Amino acid sequence: MARLVSTILQSLISKLPTGLGLGFRGGNLDALLEAAATPVADIEADAEAMMVEVDPRAANNFLADFERCLGPDPCGRDLGGLPVAERQRLAHRRWTARGGQSIPYFVQLAANLGVSITIEEFWPSRAGSMRAGRPVRAEGCQFVFRVHVPGLVTVVNLKAGSGRAGQRLGSFKLSSIECDLRRVKPAHTQITFAYGEA
Repeated sequence: MARLVSTILQSLISKLPTGLGLGFRGGNLDALLEAAATPVADIEADAEAMMVEVDPRAANNFLADFERCLGPDPCGRDLGGLPVAERQRLAHRRWTARGGQSIPYFVQLAANLGVSITIEEFWPSRAGSMRAGRPVRAEGCQFVFRVHVPGLVTVVNLKAGSGRAGQRLGSFKLSSIECDLRRVKPAHTQITFAYGEA
């Protein structure tokens, strides 16, 4: 907490040498010291306010500096006119990203973006371990994984005579996690996305 002007003034007075000429309070010397204490209090208050700016989630004055250091968002989310709160969240995610190449890391990354996902892995079929009804998968499928993104797909069931020309049969919205997951996936893997129910 920044000190008050009166506290700084008392500190300056306590540093004066002792003696008869400097022992009187309320005169010109105190006015001069108070004039020096006021900018010191302002500087301390400004320095304390800057402590909040070290966290991108709360940065207002330094948000542009965080964005400059991070560079353009690889997924292009910063190209639109994002509100300040969204820019702060995006800068914080990018500033604190540690990386990882595990399923729990991908699931947590999506959760940080507000999407709950599940990941399905594939393994090549082997003689002796196959069961009836299971799909036959080729060698190499272990390098492919599928991300199930629930929701984001709306299907409208129309009945004959109830619809009209030009009415949509459904809608589909891509999730912003596609770019993020494609950027951090292991280089030797392929990633696919399945929208709808996981």
